[in-house]
Amino acid sequence: MSRLATRAFDRLEEGATLALFAVMSGAVLLQLAFRFLFNNPLMFPEEVSRFCYVWITFLGLSLATKTGEHIRLTLAVDALPGGLRRVVVAGTEILSAVILLGLAVLGIRFMDFSRMSISPALEIPMNFVYAAFPAGCLLAMVRLARGLGTVLRGGR
Repeated sequence: MSRLATRAFDRLEEGATLALFAVMSGAVLLQLAFRFLFNNPLMFPEEVSRFCYVWITFLGLSLATKTGEHIRLTLAVDALPGGLRRVVVAGTEILSAVILLGLAVLGIRFMDFSRMSISPALEIPMNFVYAAFPAGCLLAMVRLARGLGTVLRGGR
């Protein structure tokens, strides 16, 4: 990927996460206003906020993969010599990518299994919500592949 395309991809992902967070916050505030000020709660803001939260979580998987903020044990890896460290880090990233691919496949299978489900308040297909899981896994795989390229070229 070129630097321009990578930057555009990053901005799109970060912008989508920020937009979903804004929609989720707005839905919660709307629900609070109608529930406590007007004593007439709405049905849809709870679903909107929950669905946005699901998408934020799985887009966050990719963003955390990009910045390397997942929990990891670095004490032993940092003590290894440079060449061996690269091999261990590359192996870990390859294993993580394989696991994410398997999870994405399972997520797609679950979406197929539940294709007839609709949400009660919004009446939208639940596949829209369930798609967050395989999408997040596949986006994290893209991040891992980019990180693997950096590791194989000798970076950290």
